[in-house]
Amino acid sequence: MGRRVPAGAIAGSTKASWPEVVGWPAHDAALQISKDRPDVSISFYIGTGRWPPSPYPSRVVVVSDTATGVVVQTPVVG
Repeated sequence: MGRRVPAGAIAGSTKASWPEVVGWPAHDAALQISKDRPDVSISFYIGTGRWPPSPYPSRVVVVSDTATGVVVQTPVVG
């Protein structure tokens, strides 16, 4: 038995991670994520510290570098 839809994804919308946006400016990454998954909310964090856990399974966290503003971790749903 496997999942038909990735964890955190909504049926009919299977995209649950965005490894391709690592290295992009955070704003551009957010636009791509919104285009792929308009049903998720996006939170921005600067630096690689820990961010608070979310009670919302439809959140995507975009973590960017302090100095450059580029995405440094793969954004994922959940």
